[in-house]
Amino acid sequence: MQTRLDPRRWPGRVVPETDREVDVAVEALCSRASWPDAVFSRIRDVLAPWFAAGWCVDALLRAVDTRPDGASQGRPRGRDQVAHEFLHARLRAWSGDGSGFARPPLPGMTLGQWWRVNRRNAALNAPRARTPLAEAGESARAAAASQARAHLRDPVQRCRERGRRRQEVLDSLLVPGLRPPTFEDAWRLLAEFPMPTQRVCSHCGHVRQPARHAA
Repeated sequence: MQTRLDPRRWPGRVVPETDREVDVAVEALCSRASWPDAVFSRIRDVLAPWFAAGWCVDALLRAVDTRPDGASQGRPRGRDQVAHEFLHARLRAWSGDGSGFARPPLPGMTLGQWWRVNRRNAALNAPRARTPLAEAGESARAAAASQARAHLRDPVQRCRERGRRRQEVLDSLLVPGLRPPTFEDAWRLLAEFPMPTQRVCSHCGHVRQPARHAA
């Protein structure tokens, strides 16, 4: 007993090969095109040669909307248009005089190829099994987690850690071979720097200019 394929889950890039696959692909195309009144047997007669030429459902739907040069095919199918006649007229732009078919606008693949690609992608995206740690690894993980939690709970320790990292960054900017400056160095620099003094009048508040003596 063969399992019936669901047209709603038919892959759009698969080129049907068997009669059963063609029937499912025709139903999938009519469903995606919103043609519930289409006669499947007539649609199948139109699409069978295209499927045999290597066209998939995605490529056929693209051809219904656009021409080979990328221009639009015009308005969608109206209610007064018969589905298989509308489809045949739209695909005429891709078959020329009927002697052959143009290259599909989208590449297709067989159902077997799609299945292998799908299985490969599923295997690549599947979560990898984690190898359990040994007793020493579990103990180290628990100790690291406990230390991290304690570090996050203690605000004083967090402040000290930030200060330590900041000091390491500042020390990395020093010239090799020189010791980092201290507060005593800063006070000594201020003491040695000559500060200009200005005399201010106690009555008006203006700065008094030193008297200049003629040479």
